[in-house]
Amino acid sequence: MAKDPICHMEVDESTGLKLEHDGQTYYFCCDGCRQKFLRQIRGEASQPPHVHHGAAPVSPPVSKPTLYTCPMHPEVQQDHPGACPKCGMALEPVAPTAEEEPGDAELTSMTRRLWVAAVLSVPVLILAMTPLGQWLGTATSLWIQLLLSTPVVLWAGWPFFQRGWQSIVHRSLNMFTLIALGTGAAYLYSLFAVLFPDSIPEAFRRAGHVEVYFEAAAVIVTLVLLGQVLELRARRKTSGAIRQLLALAPPTARVVRNGHEQEIPLEQVQIGDILQVRPGEKIPVDGDIVDGRSTVDESMITGEPMPVTKEPGDPVIGGTVNQTGAFRMRARHVGGDTVLSRIVHM
Repeated sequence: MAKDPICHMEVDESTGLKLEHDGQTYYFCCDGCRQKFLRQIRGEASQPPHVHHGAAPVSPPVSKPTLYTCPMHPEVQQDHPGACPKCGMALEPVAPTAEEEPGDAELTSMTRRLWVAAVLSVPVLILAMTPLGQWLGTATSLWIQLLLSTPVVLWAGWPFFQRGWQSIVHRSLNMFTLIALGTGAAYLYSLFAVLFPDSIPEAFRRAGHVEVYFEAAAVIVTLVLLGQVLELRARRKTSGAIRQLLALAPPTARVVRNGHEQEIPLEQVQIGDILQVRPGEKIPVDGDIVDGRSTVDESMITGEPMPVTKEPGDPVIGGTVNQTGAFRMRARHVGGDTVLSRIVHM
């Protein structure tokens, strides 16, 4: 009897699921524990599992820091998320992964700012463009516009001022430079006109009243926020599609070594390894069939719904689904060289 390294239950070695790793055999009570163990040894868990009965704890491999780049300027790379200093776009991970990303902080922040800006901008626009402002009185209307537009410009639009400043610092003027200058100038002039109306020349007045542009600054910020939210949502959907592509590859492969089958993480498959593929399983990597005959569903690559018959010598593609028969294959392309990985990279 052996202990499951995840739930520590007693497992019968003759009937339990097993997995070879670093020359050690581990036994599991169910496939769920086996999958969790695989995620841990692939470095996807924060702590290694505790293995009993003399088995040494499995330490996750040291992961490389994630690099982030700009979709518009791929030469911009850094080891933390942020905005591109050249165009202001949010940086994306260089190498996408199949793991579900935690909550998109930028999308959440931009969405919150958009709702606040929209709610406050509507009354500012109504006061500026309808007779309601005259009915309330010019002075009252101006002060209400000032109070409502201030959080829109200074809080909701703050990311645009940050990116605009960065564009000036890096001497790479972009859209956010224009937005920051335009909305900032409109707001500051209007603020000065409300606080010091007597300082405004008569040429800048209409019917004796000072012209202000609170509604222009607030509405521009709101519309740009709307564009940012739509862009971030589109990019998140694209990232989701990439994760679905990566999920087509199975997490493990069954390699034949010294006449025995061993289930190993997909990352450990090497060129030249002989892999066993059973009916209903996904083909782990690109390679050629060396023994057996089967039909393979290649619709994820070719779009053709009819399965393709495969015999010894025929190529198979990682991520496609084996159907009726079992076969052994020799790995030809692994890691980033597989067809699926190249599609994701493109």
